[in-house]
Amino acid sequence: MVECPDYFKLKVHGRVLEHLGIQMYQRPVNAIAELVANAWDADAVRVDINLPDSISDEAEITIKDDGVGMTPEECQDKYLYVGWNRRADNPEAKTDGKKRRVLGRKGIGKFAGFGIAGVIRIETISQETGEKTVFELDLDDLMGDDYIGTGEKQIKVVEYDGPDEERKEVHGTTVHLQAIRLKQKVRRDFPRSMARRFLLLQQQAEFNVFVNGAELPESVDLQNIQFVFPRDYEQDEEPSGLITKDDGSGWGEEKLAAGRTVRWRFMLHTETIDEEELRGVAVYANGKLVQTPFLFYLTGGISGQHALEYLTGQVQADYLDSLEDDIITTERQRINWEHDETRALLDWGAERVKQIARIWKARRAKKRRQQIEEKVLVFADRLGKLPKTEAKTVRKALEKIGSIETLSDDQFEELGSAVLTSWEQGRLHELIDEIADVESFSATQLVDILIEQEVLTGLNIAEAVKTKILTIGGLKKLIGKAELENTIRDYIAEYPWLISPGLQTFTKEKSLRKLLTQLAKKYNLPLGKEGKRVDLVLTSGDQLVVIEFMQPGLTLDVDHLSRYDLYFRAIKTNVIEANTASGFRQLTGYIVADGLARDPVMIDKIKSMRDEKMLAMDWATLISNALEGWKEFLEALAIREPRDDRLKALLEDFE
Repeated sequence: MVECPDYFKLKVHGRVLEHLGIQMYQRPVNAIAELVANAWDADAVRVDINLPDSISDEAEITIKDDGVGMTPEECQDKYLYVGWNRRADNPEAKTDGKKRRVLGRKGIGKFAGFGIAGVIRIETISQETGEKTVFELDLDDLMGDDYIGTGEKQIKVVEYDGPDEERKEVHGTTVHLQAIRLKQKVRRDFPRSMARRFLLLQQQAEFNVFVNGAELPESVDLQNIQFVFPRDYEQDEEPSGLITKDDGSGWGEEKLAAGRTVRWRFMLHTETIDEEELRGVAVYANGKLVQTPFLFYLTGGISGQHALEYLTGQVQADYLDSLEDDIITTERQRINWEHDETRALLDWGAERVKQIARIWKARRAKKRRQQIEEKVLVFADRLGKLPKTEAKTVRKALEKIGSIETLSDDQFEELGSAVLTSWEQGRLHELIDEIADVESFSATQLVDILIEQEVLTGLNIAEAVKTKILTIGGLKKLIGKAELENTIRDYIAEYPWLISPGLQTFTKEKSLRKLLTQLAKKYNLPLGKEGKRVDLVLTSGDQLVVIEFMQPGLTLDVDHLSRYDLYFRAIKTNVIEANTASGFRQLTGYIVADGLARDPVMIDKIKSMRDEKMLAMDWATLISNALEGWKEFLEALAIREPRDDRLKALLEDFE
């Protein structure tokens, strides 16, 4: 065994400078992904990434794995041999222990940390010998006045402990990124962004990555997916030669024109994709990202163009990383699409995207037609009184409006209802006839009509207002009967706008119930008969709203209010601040109870809680606010349409 020297030497290939690519790794997810890939090559089973809460001079990012670690000789001959290619001349090289396909190729990914840090500290324990070796790389020292030269650079060994049988059990490597060069802390979406860098996480049970103790989430939220291809192909739509497995994953396999094999899965979301990082198709080789999401350089003019705003996908093309020519850029984010071996993949991808866009357009139109049929059934009795030719005309008009791709489902349902009502009232017959007769109907034409015919929009809104009034009336009855909290909670869960108009799009959040019940027990807040919380938890995007109810007629006291204050802060700490992988960034609280103004101490407490986004209201105020807002809105509509008897009738409902 060779004795550990006092200094290591950094060996540099002449070609390294152009590839070191420090500037290419200035996003944390790009830099850290390279270090995770190194852990894969080291046969690690678990990788722990720890991110700091804030950026300061003392802040540090650590990437710890339980891989095979390194001896001092390996530190010198492999890690510090910049440009050392682990695969050598074998593109199919595998790791010694777990026989994994080796990801590393250029031998410089270990220096990606310099994209976000000035110092890289390595602590490694060899599984083979139990030796512990610690050394540091300082970028300023390595660069000196210029770039690294062609000679050798001394790297001081900070700590060394000799062979030890017991230490073998804690083998692995920890990379400390220090002197962080980021201006702000790592973004909250880091875990999902990291998950998108690797298909390995979905395919390998023996490779798990954690961020601040939480396992990485799924790279794609399948709950928000409407279609998955090839799984959702109909028989006559499947490409020739496609191979699929009936395992529910949605993946398929095809051979390209050049005989290369690719696996792929394209998904269409229910709503447009706001995240630029997610929209488009990502390409992977050996389980690691090699091309960030893109659309195979398609431009406008394809059928179903709007589908591209809903599309995300993954293509696994392992052959790209096994070619004699290295066609993947240094930071593994882009492919050289001009290479002969990549043109077939580019052409194939463009064709698949165009085909799926056409299918999506047809499916969307079909869904619209189904929605129309369901909508028409609601008015079946009234339509039955119309001549058949008139009913046919209305149906055709609805189909034309339904074909507009940019309309959401809710918008279409509201417009469809307005069209039916307008015809029923003897309004806009000529206009609806015109819509029914046109070959195609665009969003621009629809907007023009809505501007020209204000009564269509006004009448539609008036109907929506009437629905709101009836809903408020239902809550008022429950409060008048002093129903239990859980009955009222369930009612408000269905109509969250009763609390605040801004909660219109919020839905019930269930995944946090266990945690919230534990916190409620801790702060002695009331539980229901089943030992669960009776509050309401709503969510929309990254926003979380927690609403505490007391049975109407019961008086809120300072003790309950203070315990709710602690409960709210505990949620903020556990869900928003500490559990950064939860996806929630904002927390708002409401407490609804009677007797808020009976105690001056409680009034002061309520005021202080308001500054922390914890709001309070009594039941009478809740009803009054909800009702008055809609009444004012309806009065404004009546002024615009003074001759509309239906609007007058709705106003009378308030009297």
